[in-house]
Amino acid sequence: MDVHSWFEAGWRHRILCRMLSYLPPVVAALAARLGRRARRLAVEGAFWGGVRRVATHAQWRRLTLSSYVVLYYHRLQGDLKSGQERLDVPPSMFERQLRLLRRLRFRALSPDELVTFHDGLLLTLPRRSYVVTADDGFKDCVEPFIRHASINPQFYVPSAEIGGRSWWAGDEPLVHWDDLRRMAKAGVGVGSHAHRHVVLPELDDAAIREELGESRNTLVARLPSTVPFLAYPYGRTDTRVASEARAAGFRLAFTTDPGRNGAGTDAMYLRRVGVKAWDSPASFLWKALTGELLPSRWEARLIRRGPPRFRLPPPIPAPGDS
Repeated sequence: MDVHSWFEAGWRHRILCRMLSYLPPVVAALAARLGRRARRLAVEGAFWGGVRRVATHAQWRRLTLSSYVVLYYHRLQGDLKSGQERLDVPPSMFERQLRLLRRLRFRALSPDELVTFHDGLLLTLPRRSYVVTADDGFKDCVEPFIRHASINPQFYVPSAEIGGRSWWAGDEPLVHWDDLRRMAKAGVGVGSHAHRHVVLPELDDAAIREELGESRNTLVARLPSTVPFLAYPYGRTDTRVASEARAAGFRLAFTTDPGRNGAGTDAMYLRRVGVKAWDSPASFLWKALTGELLPSRWEARLIRRGPPRFRLPPPIPAPGDS
């Protein structure tokens, strides 16, 4: 166990650990005799109880309460073409989702806040903090993101594909440099989705270095206000990719692994949860609060109750959609 590992576990486990951390050590010792699982939980509870007792209130809050959820999208067109059902969210739904977050007083974080939080200069975050991102650079995200630039959305583009089409996802039109300049001027954070849309861990070290370095250099040269953030294509990374990302000058990097991000989350392995067109207000709120995927039965029920185009096979667990 590590003092920075609090948000590595899911929400149920965190609640249990918080409860156990308030038990006297003798109770934890007795619980350890009840079986293997009880023993493991008792050890974790004792560990976090020790951390809570020696930490200041501010330190305990930073380690176990200050965190945020990152929501990721791809397309905001609403066509829901065959093969893109998991990528496309109608813009009207996107509007309703952001309206719900505003009404419930969720707090959108800026790129600067993310950097200073993970650097330790910003100790705590407001409750219900969140970030909105979109991957791949689809042109249909331009206007919705500009319209909602006040929430500091982040837009990730493969730099070699700008002005082209998404050969990896239905050959849809991608943004041009003029679009990116408009977005950046409005306050949208434009970041890297590598140079080409390729699976980075499948490349050798030199190719990874070229992909990330070329992307970073191209964006900085053509769009000086670009944010030093990376979203891994397909959400895929490994230790080699993360190391090269740091070397290329990226401060933060996003996977598509679900979960919340806390002070102890490695900034090169930040978690996100995808929003789908079949999400109900309740399931969207679940994702915004927990950062986690829906329980499989809940998602299957939403897909069954949706329009026929949503009636897909159950999703196969994978590192990411794009």
